[in-house]
Amino acid sequence: MRIALYAAALLALAALSSPDTLRCALATSASALFEAAPFLLGGIVVARLLRHPHAITYLGCGCTAGPSARSLPAAAATWLLFGPLVAAARFAAALVVARLLRHEGRLGCPHSSDLLGEFAALLPSALLAGAATQFAAAIDPAKLSPLLGAAAGALLGFTAAPCGLGAIAVAGALRVQAPIAAAAFLCVAGIIDLRALVPRTHSENGHDALAYILLAGAFAIVALRRGDALVHPAIAPLLAACAVAALISAIVHRREQSAMRRYAPVLMLIGAVSGAPPPQYYATETTLTDLFAGEHLTFTGTLTRDGAESALVRYAITCCRADAAPVVVRLDRAPRYATGSWLRVDGRIESLGGDLRLIAGSTLRIAPPADPFIYR
Repeated sequence: MRIALYAAALLALAALSSPDTLRCALATSASALFEAAPFLLGGIVVARLLRHPHAITYLGCGCTAGPSARSLPAAAATWLLFGPLVAAARFAAALVVARLLRHEGRLGCPHSSDLLGEFAALLPSALLAGAATQFAAAIDPAKLSPLLGAAAGALLGFTAAPCGLGAIAVAGALRVQAPIAAAAFLCVAGIIDLRALVPRTHSENGHDALAYILLAGAFAIVALRRGDALVHPAIAPLLAACAVAALISAIVHRREQSAMRRYAPVLMLIGAVSGAPPPQYYATETTLTDLFAGEHLTFTGTLTRDGAESALVRYAITCCRADAAPVVVRLDRAPRYATGSWLRVDGRIESLGGDLRLIAGSTLRIAPPADPFIYR
């Protein structure tokens, strides 16, 4: 099963058209691992201190094995965005699925006691998430039929769900344009997604000194660059602590080798060194839901066009690139600049034909910012 998942992910990545798209897919895969690292390391520490292997399952963000909707912080976020009934239903469904999987032996070994083992278990899901988010970028969910929209949301939830908290951010972004797809996504992501269903494997030789050194380097780079457009800057200090832990592990296990555990660290180091171009999603609708007519707004983003329509797009991150969602402001008229240009437009919001649009008072072309994202 694991070999098939790796093969499918690699074929999907190879099928992506442009080098930038491929870099985006790899960056998204790496960012999912970076985002999970502090929680996985914390879970290992908590499990050892409390001698309870599943404590972090409920107290963390949902990065551990099994259904991520069992995360209490994720349930709280669901309550705030979608109400108590949706939050309770997702939490209960995740508990039922987790019990059924344990009963059938689908989760494999107990919670792994080493960071490399956790990354090895998450790598197939991370690779598929990177590929799936790029394929989803070419689809405008608002233009799909209800049946296709539900299928697309469910497929995205199965293959590309980030951690429990990140999944709620994705669903919140989808709800603006495609409520049916968002509902289908919530029914799958964190409950019966790929992360929950992939069986865990156990290796007696779970440590590798070189893999820990690669991890330490990757963590240090992203921490020094304050997230490096891969994860939320608030996570950067935690990654610095992960770098120290990985370096200590490399010293402790300096005589141990396990080449199979090096794949995830190599991917993370590539993502940290090569940089991360901003994602390119299909987006034409205004997703700043709190805008109102008459409001003054200065917005910076890349110029996109869809026929006669034009808009400025920026991407918002809650945890990592896997939950990056477009923040889009539609313009009243197309600027004279080329598609893809970074613009800063100052003006006011007006309702034209029932849609909110930014009436430009001034438009300035700017250099691409070092960090193309905004953070929630």
